[in-house]
Amino acid sequence: MPVIHVYAYERSQEKKRQLVKEVTEAVCRSYAVEPEIVTVYIFDVPKENAAHGGVLASDADAAPA
Repeated sequence: MPVIHVYAYERSQEKKRQLVKEVTEAVCRSYAVEPEIVTVYIFDVPKENAAHGGVLASDADAAPA
């Protein structure tokens, strides 16, 4: 039973639907399994809880270009 964990910034429910559909299809193709046994967990990460290069993602969004 493939189990996929996705950690990503918060997205709309429609985007999550698209993600789980496409990830499930890819796993089914790669592993030759039926979609019913594929489980996808989405963990929403607020931008203030993630950093890149020592800068909070929420701060990087506010920085001038």
